[in-house]
Amino acid sequence: MIIFDFKQDFEIDDALLINFIHLNQQQREVVRTWRNSEKIRKWMYTDHIISQVEHKIFLRDLEDSNAAFYWLVRMWDNDIGVLYFPHVDFNNKNAYFGIYSNPDSRILGVGKKLDMLALKLVFERAGFQSLWLEVIEDNKISYLHKEMGFVEAGKLREFVQKDNTWKNVVVMGLVREEFLELYGDNNK
Repeated sequence: MIIFDFKQDFEIDDALLINFIHLNQQQREVVRTWRNSEKIRKWMYTDHIISQVEHKIFLRDLEDSNAAFYWLVRMWDNDIGVLYFPHVDFNNKNAYFGIYSNPDSRILGVGKKLDMLALKLVFERAGFQSLWLEVIEDNKISYLHKEMGFVEAGKLREFVQKDNTWKNVVVMGLVREEFLELYGDNNK
């Protein structure tokens, strides 16, 4: 079985994806600060403030992981967001992914760009069969994913607790054939 190397940095279109294991100290602190932003962490399963020590351990664990991969995305001379695959299954050629944009950015269309980078990385570069995501039901980003072609596949009822209230999580996916129908095949 050939395993695609997700640990590298990637250039896709006009974006540079810098793997978290290659970030310098300043970049590591930038992504930790973004992740700790209320705008970002309120939509994460784990929504506590992440300490420097916890972040350092997380980054160290990524170096040894063969199933979780994170990138800082740089475009237009700006760090625009984070693209991550917390669960990659090489045997079945599928992955779960997530995104978050720079919470201080005023650049429009970043969410769509991050989604498209995930699609191109998984389907065009890695040759995977499907890409999945989970989003807390009342997170409006689910509309963005639907616009990009993701289809609701199910719902995890009362799956995560936010503000002392149980929230449903929507599972969405896109398979290779749907990607090709929507976006074509740039590898021909």
